[in-house]
Amino acid sequence: MKKKIEISTDNIFSDLDLVDAEEMRIRSDLLSEVATLIRNSRLSQKEIAVILGISAPKVSALMSGKINCFSNDTLMNYLTLLGCNIEIKLTINKNIKLKKGNIKVRKTSIHQRTAKSKV
Repeated sequence: MKKKIEISTDNIFSDLDLVDAEEMRIRSDLLSEVATLIRNSRLSQKEIAVILGISAPKVSALMSGKINCFSNDTLMNYLTLLGCNIEIKLTINKNIKLKKGNIKVRKTSIHQRTAKSKV
């Protein structure tokens, strides 16, 4: 019996036909970055809770990937509290058509930006 192979897009939420797939993808990317920063900090959940101004169970929800517990705005706020700078870049299409744009979350380390600015 042949196995059925289905090609996926880069958005699992879209593949699942969720109504708010794009928002969920962005939130997932932001949550992943927050969780990575917390994990790499080697601080306790209590210490992180103090930094973020939330309870330890909320930190646990972050680390467990409970995506529906946090908005994009909240996650961006947490990223700034953890020392990240957030830059929102709009690229305007001069030939405006009824076509949906997209949003990307891209991580750039300080070392990458410093190396680029020296060139």
